[in-house]
Amino acid sequence: MEPQELQSKRWIVGLLSLSFLTAFVVLWLMDDSKQAILGAMIRVGTMLGAFWLAIPVMVRHPKILKRLPWLLLLAMVMLIAFIKQFVLIIPLFIALALLTMFAGRKPPQ
Repeated sequence: MEPQELQSKRWIVGLLSLSFLTAFVVLWLMDDSKQAILGAMIRVGTMLGAFWLAIPVMVRHPKILKRLPWLLLLAMVMLIAFIKQFVLIIPLFIALALLTMFAGRKPPQ
């Protein structure tokens, strides 16, 4: 996906995030016995909200978009391999993402 297309669809991601979070609150207030549905809605709403916040960074650093599938694959492999050391995975993934942002050739000025 091109950065301009991603930026133009940012409002859709934000709207979906707010709708999931609103549905979570409404269902929680009405009937909190459906824990699986409530858990799924809060997780999806939170993840979409985090993605909505991350879109401007992705547009400013388009190299992330090229390497994002590989980073996600690496994160899943690390999660499966080191599930007991989950606390170590998050800082490693953040460091890998930061290194990816600054890797490669610099654009001419």
